[in-house]
Amino acid sequence: MDMVGSSGGQGLEADLRETEWADEEVAESYAEIEASTDWLLGYPFVFRALGLGRESGRVVLDFGCGHGKVADHVAKRYGARVLAADISPAMLEASRQRGNPLLEHHALVDDRIAGLPDACADQAMCNYVLVCVPTREQLHRMFSEVYRLLRPGGTFVVLNPDHERRGVRFDCFELGEPGVEYRPGDPMPVRLKRKDGSWFDIVDVYWPGEVYEELLREVGFRNVERRAHVLEDARGLADEELFHSREWAAERTTAPFLMFTGVK
Repeated sequence: MDMVGSSGGQGLEADLRETEWADEEVAESYAEIEASTDWLLGYPFVFRALGLGRESGRVVLDFGCGHGKVADHVAKRYGARVLAADISPAMLEASRQRGNPLLEHHALVDDRIAGLPDACADQAMCNYVLVCVPTREQLHRMFSEVYRLLRPGGTFVVLNPDHERRGVRFDCFELGEPGVEYRPGDPMPVRLKRKDGSWFDIVDVYWPGEVYEELLREVGFRNVERRAHVLEDARGLADEELFHSREWAAERTTAPFLMFTGVK
């Protein structure tokens, strides 16, 4: 099937509605996702790109922290103080319940974190957040806010599913519909696997990787780079038990994620 959507809501994809991430039920479902591929080919590469573990006492901004699992991991494993920010009160409350004193929680309102001063973070990460943003203008505002909060020389890492992998079944998620073509800003259906083996349906917004690269440069980031990783790249970096826990299929030859880095 060949189907083309549009950001104006035309075509068969018009019935899709953006996922309401501030919704408490959505937050509860998202907390139960398995995230196996994320921890294999996503987060370990983010932590390496940020240089975590080289120095103690770093301040890391987690822009769109969700339920705080990654922020909690960064604080516990690397001893960093994490500025955990999200739009969802339910997500922030779930993160607070972890009781980690190294997590400092902040509400993200209108794409800004009003309680934080300029240049307060050594490094910043934004994981699986920007695929939920409906307009290029909002993406620009969010990148600008991260740029404001970073200290000069700080690294910003963006991790997103690669929306060009439509119809590929990874271990814990599947993007879009096979044979469907999307335009920037179009809604894209996504399936996430829960820990109990059931599936949770959400809606992403389709953005090609070039948009993120352009915006990072527009707001002032330099040394912008794009990377993507497959299973063999994770050997010795990802958790060994996870690496050997299953056969893995698509992850062996197809990179599920795009990772972008930029320096202030």
